Amino acid sequence: MTTTPSAFPRLYQDDHAHRRFAVQHGVSALFLAVLTVVLLLITEPQIGLTWDEPVYLMAARSYAAWFEHLATDPGDALQPGTIKRFWEINHEHPPLDKIWSGMVWMMARQFLDDLPAQRLGNMILVAIAVGALYTAVASSFGVWAGIASAVALISLPRFFFHAHLAALDVPAAVAFFLATMLFWHTRHRSSVAWDVALGVAWGAALATKINALFVLPMIFLWTLAFARQAFLVRRMFIAGIIGLPTFVGFWPWLYHDTVARLIAYIRFITVDHWEIGQWYFGEAYMPPPWHFPFVMLVAVTPLAILILAFAGMIRGVVALRSSRQTERDQGSQIALWSLGVLVPLLALTTGRTMVYDNERLFMPSFLFVAALAGIGLDGFGRALRRALERRALARFTTPAVVLGCAVLFAPHLTIAAHMYPHLLSYYSETVGGLRGATRLGLETTYWCETYAQALPYINAHASPGAVVWTEDWSHDVLLTYQFIGRLRPDVRVALAPGAGSLFSRYGLEGTPADISDADYVIVTYRQTGFAAHPKIERWMAGRQPIVRIERYGVPLMELYEQPRIR
Repeated sequence: MTTTPSAFPRLYQDDHAHRRFAVQHGVSALFLAVLTVVLLLITEPQIGLTWDEPVYLMAARSYAAWFEHLATDPGDALQPGTIKRFWEINHEHPPLDKIWSGMVWMMARQFLDDLPAQRLGNMILVAIAVGALYTAVASSFGVWAGIASAVALISLPRFFFHAHLAALDVPAAVAFFLATMLFWHTRHRSSVAWDVALGVAWGAALATKINALFVLPMIFLWTLAFARQAFLVRRMFIAGIIGLPTFVGFWPWLYHDTVARLIAYIRFITVDHWEIGQWYFGEAYMPPPWHFPFVMLVAVTPLAILILAFAGMIRGVVALRSSRQTERDQGSQIALWSLGVLVPLLALTTGRTMVYDNERLFMPSFLFVAALAGIGLDGFGRALRRALERRALARFTTPAVVLGCAVLFAPHLTIAAHMYPHLLSYYSETVGGLRGATRLGLETTYWCETYAQALPYINAHASPGAVVWTEDWSHDVLLTYQFIGRLRPDVRVALAPGAGSLFSRYGLEGTPADISDADYVIVTYRQTGFAAHPKIERWMAGRQPIVRIERYGVPLMELYEQPRIR
């Protein structure tokens, strides 16, 4: 059964009107998607490279090159040695997003610089998610609810930052969301073809990142609670069977030594992954307490959107108690989206994961928060309209809603504009912004995005062959800047002991050097890094930076210069 937006009931009196309304939704979704890509491309040059991007950039190039080889010599391309040569890089993570990014890069590099061309694939995925989010909400709650959801998502400062990156977290979130939406829109269709479609979608999501593992359990939980159709239980079973071979099929690395490599992958995501700790309330944890993801969601989500999302959830509870089937369907949809917020958070409460980087691992939650916020805002608008109608002031409904939206969204958009482009340091009014978060002992920034601000000074002032030191194991960020021409080629990048370079095949080896050997030292205010390497703060003591980036009086990055030591 398809729910009918109460704002447009007459459009559903015949199939022609229904199709026309569907076309209107499609046009609106496409417009929002295109607008999203344009916005992300315009703002991309200011978004600094992040820690994870270099290896994904190189992997995307390698995977795309394999497909070129497959087209010209398929027999050789499928040989074990060839698979190893092209697919060994970043074989720790599934490949689908890197395949997509590599394919888009091959076309986009004809008209874009190298980095935006490699980031464009993920920007397109975000645009698809915005269009899908609008469609999912508007088809059940009306056009304005759909628009509000899309705007809420893009206005989330941290999500907006991640939306630019050639990393896996936002693509994983998009895959999680799209698989959930596929289930929702086919939940009344009993054909086995939709079971297979869900299995393929789930397998593709798994081939993007392991986070998608929780999609089927989440949907199954919803099915037990809200569905009356027995075929949906069958759908979970068939989708699970289809999804796993689909996952393997998308990953040529697994075509040879399949069992051994699958075991190695499972070990990597469970017990063998290197530890990435978390600074939380003034202490370094591994893992942080169970409440960390819930606190962080509140801390980095604008207060207005939190309130609206909570209102959307309340609207769902009320709808589930309604005697009208349409409203009960709306309530069950809100319940599914509420699970979409909750499940990615719960996955981080077990104490089993060895990786924490603030909000990036529960990125799927943000799409469902935005959906709920749009529903909540629509509920406020309807309540306001009823109140004004009772006073014969209905003509003021639209201006009042627009004014209300401006008042709700202005605070966090103003803060984000001041923080830009350093949106990984955005904190909401809930914790007092960045200044309040710093007092509470939350992490100031992470992922090296601030390094970009040091490059202009180094390029202008560094002596030939100067050595630049950064936090251990982040050297590939600077080497990537060199590779794409944003850091002078004669500058030498310090390597941590035992470290290698992703770019050695291009002649960018780096230079083994410690902090005391460097001409320039870049320090990003990542407290987890300070806790792991106390020598950094000891070295900083008594020294004055030559470049300092700060927001609201809180330092984000400092560049130091010291006499050359020979």
